[in-house]
Amino acid sequence: MKTERRIVDNRVFLLGLDELYRESVKAHERDELRACARETARTLSVTPTEVPVEGYYSEDQQLAEYFRLVRALQQVPIHRESELESVGGYLRLKQVIESPIFGPRFDGDCLLTAGEDSLSFALNNTTPEWDIENLTSTAYQCALDSDDFSLVALAALARDSVVLAALRETVVLYAKAAVFGCEVIPDPEYVWQVDDVVESRARRFVEEFNRLFNESLPQPNAENAEIFWHACDASMLIGRCVRIGFDDSVQPIRQYHWAIDPHPKHTLITRDFWDTDIWTTQRYREDLSARNRRLHADPETR
Repeated sequence: MKTERRIVDNRVFLLGLDELYRESVKAHERDELRACARETARTLSVTPTEVPVEGYYSEDQQLAEYFRLVRALQQVPIHRESELESVGGYLRLKQVIESPIFGPRFDGDCLLTAGEDSLSFALNNTTPEWDIENLTSTAYQCALDSDDFSLVALAALARDSVVLAALRETVVLYAKAAVFGCEVIPDPEYVWQVDDVVESRARRFVEEFNRLFNESLPQPNAENAEIFWHACDASMLIGRCVRIGFDDSVQPIRQYHWAIDPHPKHTLITRDFWDTDIWTTQRYREDLSARNRRLHADPETR
């Protein structure tokens, strides 16, 4: 019988890497990093900020608490760092958040910085002409011209807006938002078709992540193609939504988002939109479900 060929291309590999990263880092965020954020916030008398919980951080109370603590600490002025000289939790938190796996460090005037990855650079360089095609193309060039090996840079190098939206939603807490039937078949063959530049940068991402958390994400190579194939579940991407920029030249401030929608002719598409609210993945998925229910309830809307 004919052997099934399972192609591990840029999209499959990166979505697989994304899922492996997400599941691995959540354990550290729920426990070690949440404890570090609590210690830092307690020392500074800072309370969790009441903001929409973005990305996968809405999955449980521990992740949501960590998200709100970090968001609060990201607003503390840098001059208060002198109060944290002997706080081990802050030093560990800073080590993680400033890691190159989230992009080149952005030196702002607040305590905890954010990674200025290739999409952040693209947003800054294309203002006010923000649209999916322009940002995807510019982010690719930014990533190619830099040494950035962050998760978002890997997505940018793939020139795939769906992957770019999905992976940016994964690292939403650490990324800088810019202003403005069973058939018996032979064992499948896993074919590695990942671009050399994506594989090379991904190797550095994996090595840095494993060093940072003493983890063991698989090396990005043909020998591990099957692992990434099985880790990639495109159905889990539907409804991911991430705010990637904002326009503060008007009041109320307008927020710029990318979201992943299903499409009848394609697996997934990227949608962009503005709103005065910050839309989270949870809210967007609820809205997507409501839209689908209305569509099926009223045939005239089809």
